[in-house]
Amino acid sequence: MAANFFNRNKENREQRSRARQRRRVEREYAREHEDEVTVVEPANRAEMRLTHKGKFELGSDGQLTQRGKTDRLSWRYNRLMILVAFVTVVMYALFFALP
Repeated sequence: MAANFFNRNKENREQRSRARQRRRVEREYAREHEDEVTVVEPANRAEMRLTHKGKFELGSDGQLTQRGKTDRLSWRYNRLMILVAFVTVVMYALFFALP
């Protein structure tokens, strides 16, 4: 009974070790063999939604390029800051200016 427990434990450790090794090797391979991605125009509705009607760069793999991701994030951040400023002005008006 105890021998079976230790064998299963050892097998689990070996499986986890192999999985870690495989992930490490796959990451190294991905770094060494990066795919060449070219910028393309959005072709269907899903790509148009992803790029906000073509505002952000779309790669040939169907995902946003690094520049497209950065631009989309800054666009969202700017919109959020405008909303926060608007809410701040409205709250100031409600609490201090009107009464």
